[in-house]
Amino acid sequence: MDTQKILPVAAVNSAILNDRNQILLTRRSPKVREPGKWCLPGGHFEGGETWVEAMRRETNEEVGIEVLEERLVGIYSDPAITVTADAGKDGYHRQFLVVLFEVTKFRGEIKPNEEVDLWGWYSLDALPEPMLRSHPIRAQDALARSSNVFVR
Repeated sequence: MDTQKILPVAAVNSAILNDRNQILLTRRSPKVREPGKWCLPGGHFEGGETWVEAMRRETNEEVGIEVLEERLVGIYSDPAITVTADAGKDGYHRQFLVVLFEVTKFRGEIKPNEEVDLWGWYSLDALPEPMLRSHPIRAQDALARSSNVFVR
């Protein structure tokens, strides 16, 4: 792949875990890229945001909860899993540079928006298919509950 045809995109994901060590995953609606695939809540930065602000906004937009506390889990940039397989209409592939946070405290009830058509709690040995290519490793890292930050 021509590296001059790759644009970096800053993005965030949230890992919301329950007391049974399951992770909240959402299924992408027909209104977004790669519809029907399962993923962690998250999305792109908006101008002027910090990593935490972007994660809190995206989590609220996608699943309707207010994040009160979070913990950094990992940073993901490996082109093998973060570069889109297909180029956009502009001819460029996107390389998602993602920061993953575990949501340790939140307020509200989970209720998806127009970007999400289904959600559920999943253990690592029963992740739904199909998933966005880079999300199984993020789910694994979050469910490991390591005190070390993963860099992949």
